[in-house]
Amino acid sequence: MAITSWKPLRLSLLAVTLGGVLLVAGKVVFYPSDGKNVATPFEFPESVPLADWKLNKSAPLAIRENSGFKAARKYEYQKNSIPLEIEMRYGVDSIGDVEGMMKGHTILKSNPGRLTLANTQGAGFHGLLQQQNRLYLSSCINPHGSPTVTSQQFRYNRNTRDWQPNRILFWLLGRGNIQDRRCLWTQMSVPLDKTTPENAKKILENAWVSWYGWWQPRFPAP
Repeated sequence: MAITSWKPLRLSLLAVTLGGVLLVAGKVVFYPSDGKNVATPFEFPESVPLADWKLNKSAPLAIRENSGFKAARKYEYQKNSIPLEIEMRYGVDSIGDVEGMMKGHTILKSNPGRLTLANTQGAGFHGLLQQQNRLYLSSCINPHGSPTVTSQQFRYNRNTRDWQPNRILFWLLGRGNIQDRRCLWTQMSVPLDKTTPENAKKILENAWVSWYGWWQPRFPAP
């Protein structure tokens, strides 16, 4: 009797599953995605709080056409005698290669060298680089999963974190791929004329933890 009572439920589940499969198949055949993401418009706020730091000013950054970035802004903070600069760029079709982005879109265009990878508890991966009497910290804040630096890390997040109902619906509606290849690329830097590289590293990593903690729940809507 118990087995018989489960039959209608089993048949209903099979019908729902089959309907979902047919819906996805129909979407692929009749409305294939062109692979481009249609992102909701986004602008960086003029002010972002950063623990123990005072914001001096912020201003939009120029965006090169066909760069893949949709918004960019520079923030300048001060704590005691140490200035901190933060550049933010919002990319919608990224491969997550932070080193490549630094070479192509910042003052570090001419062979910036290799990033030193580091992992901060609660704030994912970031890369460090000393150049032109400054120490830089850079990372890609992901829509799902911890921050990443390399394309391999970014791709792993996409393969393991993006298969969610809202992303599948996003794809079915023709707004882009299931994989969410957006990135909030962050580049922080401090000068080394008033501090040592070791102390500058601590300053940047502490600021990064606070910065990521503010942005992670505020990642732009898809």
